[in-house]
Amino acid sequence: MKVNPPSTEDILTKVVIPDELADHPEFLEIWPEWVAYKQEEAESNGRMKPWNSLNAASRMLSEIRNRYIDGRDIYNVINQSMLNQWIGIRFDLVPDRNRDIIPKHKSKDQISQLDIEFYNIENNQRSLN
Repeated sequence: MKVNPPSTEDILTKVVIPDELADHPEFLEIWPEWVAYKQEEAESNGRMKPWNSLNAASRMLSEIRNRYIDGRDIYNVINQSMLNQWIGIRFDLVPDRNRDIIPKHKSKDQISQLDIEFYNIENNQRSLN
């Protein structure tokens, strides 16, 4: 039996945003964009999987909240994940604005130098435009 994923509207109206994020203007701006990207792009391109339940969206919000509490630039990470057309939010690949990131569980050697160079080129191109 195939489960119909919740609509973007259902997620935005029924899933509770954690208190830590409720007053974060950049998050409140990017969250609806991410939900639409996650749910609607998944249906149209077949590469991505939409959230199959409201609980799945709630779990993602908990992860975003935890990363925010850890000091991550959640707006930039979500935005870059969409710009790169990634399936998920890639906290492991996207550095914060004005700060390089090396995840606590990885050494610099474990992050591809090509990934870092690609990110730097992309950011320099945007700042030149």
